[in-house]
Amino acid sequence: MSEGPYITERLETWKNLETDANLLSTLGNIERYGWEAMLISSSEQASSFAYTVGLHDVFGFPEIIVVGLKTNTAHHALGYAVKAMRAGVDLTVGRHREIVGEVEVEFRPVSSRWYKHVMCRADWYYNRAEIPALQLIYPDMENRFQWEEGFTEYFHQPMLAADAIEGVAEKDFWSANDPESSLFDWKFPDPPHTRVYLSQTVQDKEEAVTYVSHDVEDGAWQFLGDKMADGGGPVISCFHHPVDDDPTLKELYDLPLGWYATRDTPTSPWRRFEHKPGEDEEVAENPPPPLLN
Repeated sequence: MSEGPYITERLETWKNLETDANLLSTLGNIERYGWEAMLISSSEQASSFAYTVGLHDVFGFPEIIVVGLKTNTAHHALGYAVKAMRAGVDLTVGRHREIVGEVEVEFRPVSSRWYKHVMCRADWYYNRAEIPALQLIYPDMENRFQWEEGFTEYFHQPMLAADAIEGVAEKDFWSANDPESSLFDWKFPDPPHTRVYLSQTVQDKEEAVTYVSHDVEDGAWQFLGDKMADGGGPVISCFHHPVDDDPTLKELYDLPLGWYATRDTPTSPWRRFEHKPGEDEEVAENPPPPLLN
C-alpha cells in the first residue's frame, strides 16, 4: 500500500477542529494512505460490513462498502478494489476478478439513505454531504449471483441500491444499524429469526412477559405471562418480536439452557432459577424449526 502524505483542504480542516482520538486516528490514516477501512463486526455475520473513508476526497473515487464478509476478507477486498481504481479500472463496468478469492464481483451504486445510515464515519468526514458510493457484491462459491438461478442462499447480501427490492435481508441490515431496534445489539445466542413460543395473551399484548424459559432438551425459548400456558397458545413467533415489544427481555440474553426467569411485574427485576429434572413447563410437544424468514 503506497503512503502519502495525502493533504486535502477537508483533511486539514478536520485536523484543526477534531479532538476525539478515534476520529483523529481516521484522519491520520487518510493522510498516510489516502483512505481508511472501517470494519464493523457483528455476532450475525450477515450484519458485519466494511467500508472506506476518504477515497472520494483524496482520489475522487467513490467510497466502497461490502456486507457479509468476514472482516479480514472484507479489508483485503476493499484494498484490492482501491488498487484497481488507482490503476484506472472503472469498477462500475462489468465484473471484476482478483478482488474476492477466485470469483467475480460487481459494484453497484449505494442509495444515499443507506450511505447515511450505515457509513457513519464517511458521513461525518464529508459533513453529511452526499458523495458517490459503491457496494461490492460477491457471488457464491460457484460464481452465481443472488439474482441468478441456483445461487447458494448462505451468501445472500442486502442490496443497497436505490432500486433494490426491500426484503428480509435489507430490513434486518437496516435494523441491525438502528439503535431503536432490538437487532442493533442482539446478544442472544440464537439468531433473531429463530422461532420461539409465546402464549396467546403475550402475542395479543394482553399480558406482559413475566416468565421466560430456555429449555434444556431442545433449546427452545418460551415467553409467557402470568396465566402461563393457560393464556392460550402456543403461538410461534420470530425471536426478535417479543424483544422488540419489551426491551427488558434483553437482560436474559445469557439465560443458560435448563434455566427459567420470572418477575412479579413488567418493571420488577428478573429472578433466575435452574429447572429441576422433569420440571420444565412445556408448551408444545415438538421443538420449532430453527429459523423463520
